[in-house]
Amino acid sequence: MSTPRRDRWCHHVEAAEAVIDCTGERHRVVWRRGKLILVDHDLAAEDAMMALGGEMPACVKALRLWRNLHTWAMGTEIFTQLQSRLGDDALLGPGELAAAHQLGLVLTWERAWRRGSYYTDHERLLATVLRAKAQGPLREHLRHWMKLHGSRRISGTAIEVARSAASADVTGDMDSVGVRATVALPALWLVEVWARGLPVVDGTFVLGVEPTSEATRLQVTAVAWEPHPTRSGHFGPVRMTATVDREPGGAWRLY
Repeated sequence: MSTPRRDRWCHHVEAAEAVIDCTGERHRVVWRRGKLILVDHDLAAEDAMMALGGEMPACVKALRLWRNLHTWAMGTEIFTQLQSRLGDDALLGPGELAAAHQLGLVLTWERAWRRGSYYTDHERLLATVLRAKAQGPLREHLRHWMKLHGSRRISGTAIEVARSAASADVTGDMDSVGVRATVALPALWLVEVWARGLPVVDGTFVLGVEPTSEATRLQVTAVAWEPHPTRSGHFGPVRMTATVDREPGGAWRLY
């Protein structure tokens, strides 16, 4: 039986749109399936006007910045300098565009990290984004199981960058006093889990999604906290394979 093919990373990410002040008007810029589209411009005509000495419109500047951004992102020092000088709104795009563009950058950083045999500063950039996106869902997940098992406080959490989807994991210990947990997540987690709104489903923490051709029913690897086999009163994270369904309202549920 053949293995289902993965769609391109951007196919399940919802389209994003922003409005830019351009040439005295308000123009729409749309990100869809990995491409930035200038709704109110004819690029061929704009290129011709600029070749004749015309000023570059703000929308075209945004498009060129985005196209160059992935090249600049290969060098962490250049990217950090640009981010410091321009700020995220100018660098990643206004409004909804920022989150979509950040997902593309994450994969650029991850490729650079791999090419450097995991010894580059791109891990620091990946870790910053992963911690920002995963910290809230992780604490939500822990509070769910703390309530079930009578644990009183979160003693400590850590989020690390995993080198592959296979090495994604949750480790830790929970008892009546508190819980400590460390989560290792690959960059792809942001695209396949976070972007789908899947980090926490019915209290479980989702580590990854299996390849599938279905949009509303997915096979996932998730984590629950179960009694420790040898330590009475202690609970530990247990991986499981589960199916999740998307309800008409958009929420995911374990099937």
